[in-house]
Amino acid sequence: MARRRWGIIAFLICLCLCFGPCHAFGASTADARGPISLDRTCTITINYGYDGVPFEDVTVALYKIATVSSDAQYSLTENFRVSGLVLNGVQTNGEWNVIRSTLEANIVANNIEPEAVMATNQRGQVTYEGLEPGLYLAIAGQAVQEDVTCVFASALVALPDIDEEGYWHYEVEVTAKAEVLPPVDPDEELELKVIKLWKGETDQGKRPNSVEVEVFRDGVSYDKITLSAEKNWSYSWIVPDDGAKWIVVERNVPEGYTATIEEKGTSFVLTNTLVADKPPVEPPKTGDTANIWLYIILLYVSGIVLVLMGIMGRKRKNS
Repeated sequence: MARRRWGIIAFLICLCLCFGPCHAFGASTADARGPISLDRTCTITINYGYDGVPFEDVTVALYKIATVSSDAQYSLTENFRVSGLVLNGVQTNGEWNVIRSTLEANIVANNIEPEAVMATNQRGQVTYEGLEPGLYLAIAGQAVQEDVTCVFASALVALPDIDEEGYWHYEVEVTAKAEVLPPVDPDEELELKVIKLWKGETDQGKRPNSVEVEVFRDGVSYDKITLSAEKNWSYSWIVPDDGAKWIVVERNVPEGYTATIEEKGTSFVLTNTLVADKPPVEPPKTGDTANIWLYIILLYVSGIVLVLMGIMGRKRKNS
């Protein structure tokens, strides 16, 4: 009887714990040990190389994408405000990659000038000093070193950066991702494709009948196309496989939508997301009423069960 009694008690304790609060800890701005010091200047060092070989004289252009507040909230700078991108609340690398490719397209399409341009030294490094806190994008592109041709992915860097213990670092060092390009064969051809997607809609009546898209080849306007439902919101074209850099951007984004661009192999996915109306702000609650009543009920049940077990135990002892 005693074993059974303690078994029931243990079950009730576990049941109460199951409904208790659960906390997950990790390196995020919410765990910062203090606010960002906006009066401090920042330094960023970017490494360019491949397989241990540094790439010298690589031209790197640096763009300031957003300012940052002391509580780590980003606001797009004037040059990038037209993109309508949402930077706060982004959690995954996939989301940041979409933001990065969208920023690249906006730079080319709108002829945005960089904050600074530098070339890598013998160690394959560039160092930018005296930067204000914020979000920056460094673009390098292709480079040749020792008969190896590499294309470097753009680097999206937050200044300052935060470590796993919640400390802010105002001097940041990163390494740009490198990809070796195979030899170019102009006789080979590529099929490039643009695909338009729509998100956040419950009524397609808000969707425009068509959208205008501009295609750039190595930073120069190549073609302007119209995507529509009649064309399945897609378009493809054939080009020589000559290593050119292709970028696609949507012009005149429909009102009420934000537009992002993602490269997937030889396809460009343009996604228009309907901006949801903000819900009304509710006053903060001082506690979780539902959980409180749940705990009270569980305590009552626990007490009743214990009383019944005590009565049954006494009856069995007296019998």
